[in-house]
Amino acid sequence: MQRTHYDLTIIGGGSAGLTAAHLAQSLGANVLLIDKQRLGGDCLHYGCVPSKSLIHAAHVVQQVRQAAQFGSIVTCQQVAMAKVSASIQHIIQQVSDAEKTYTEGVTVRFGRASFTAPTTLLLEDEEITSRNILIATGSRPALPPIEGLQATGYLTNEDVFDLTALPEALVIAGGGPIGVELAQALGRLGARVTIIQGPERLLPREDPEVSEALAGILKSEGIDIITNARVVSTYRQGAKKVIVARQGKEMLQFEADELLLALGRQPNIEHLHLEAAGVHSSQKGIPVNEYLQTSVPNIFALGDVIGGYLFTHVASYHAGIAVRNALVPFAKKKVDYRVVPWCTFTEPEVARVGLVPTEAEQRYKHVRIIKFPWSQIDRAQTAQETAGFIKLVLAGKKEQIVGAHLIGVGAGELLGEIALAMRHHLTSKDIFNTIHPYPTISTGLQQATFEAYLTGPEVASNRTFIRLLSNVLHV
Repeated sequence: MQRTHYDLTIIGGGSAGLTAAHLAQSLGANVLLIDKQRLGGDCLHYGCVPSKSLIHAAHVVQQVRQAAQFGSIVTCQQVAMAKVSASIQHIIQQVSDAEKTYTEGVTVRFGRASFTAPTTLLLEDEEITSRNILIATGSRPALPPIEGLQATGYLTNEDVFDLTALPEALVIAGGGPIGVELAQALGRLGARVTIIQGPERLLPREDPEVSEALAGILKSEGIDIITNARVVSTYRQGAKKVIVARQGKEMLQFEADELLLALGRQPNIEHLHLEAAGVHSSQKGIPVNEYLQTSVPNIFALGDVIGGYLFTHVASYHAGIAVRNALVPFAKKKVDYRVVPWCTFTEPEVARVGLVPTEAEQRYKHVRIIKFPWSQIDRAQTAQETAGFIKLVLAGKKEQIVGAHLIGVGAGELLGEIALAMRHHLTSKDIFNTIHPYPTISTGLQQATFEAYLTGPEVASNRTFIRLLSNVLHV
């Protein structure tokens, strides 16, 4: 049996694995990257890249429909879904080609790797030894126990982007980020969409006002939203699929051409034989410590496979931490989730970072909420995209920003500045005193912090002082 040795072996060629391999090779390590089939992972092939491409196509169609208000006579009668799917695959290939730079100088192998010992892997008929091993095998769509699901058939994010014909009626089970993004995009392309959501509102991890605002926008576009309901069974009736959902004591039925499941994720760990290496795991994934080490110190896990924040940007962040701790163990770094931004790419976008107001009130004595309407941003007015608001959560006597919740066109683009401010414990005043280019959406953030300043304790104190001074001077 052939035997090879590496400084670092990475299992999984998605966002976390590619970033880790690129970084480790740049640091001079002898690196092996293993993926079961192809590089790029879920984000490239089934997630961020294809979904944002689909959303862009739907945005263009929506703009054509709204063009009449600007005097245009262009119309959109029907969308050629096969062309949309072909365009998505072309973009995936472009991004894939660009990512090849991440594996320069890295040994790349394909196949299923499994542990035989803490420092040993079996890849096909080859035994691989490695000083450190990173597990970055990602996740896949969770499939709940729904009666008749397999016989009826269903879609997930792994095959919805391959559709060559748009379903006339579509039921989406799940009103989280994936569910609402695809609901709006496919609805704008011409499908009649119903969302069935288990919790009482869409995007339940968002600020309630944000969830309510988005629900109103989706309803205005013709999307039906059924909350407090769960799909319990499905069956075929001729060419149609019947989806049965339980809402309290009532049973509801929906007829559709397709059922799309967007009900969470589950980790890809089944074929790793983790027990052979002594690595603990559960159905939720692989538990790690604050250094991203598993129960075996030389084996690290990162990205979706550990649960928690299932975001590409968090996976890339994990890669930097894990590689550093694996290759430079005497200067280990801890993960820090205090400032984790995330965005749902509906239109308008939903963006957040930090604490919601109720969480802030539990942690801090002084909490103040500033809400600034998107309609007061001049750039939003020029684009006639005025739906939404900026909500800032300020805490402490210095009124540091501890949370931000936004809904508005391009809202996600504001998160970088807010996250930087939060990471360095800056205040709303620091943003207000920074010159922003006009007219941009970012001036809306400056306007919101200006509002916070005007209604804050510093201005109140200065107002009192100025009045006293004025009275003295007029005596």
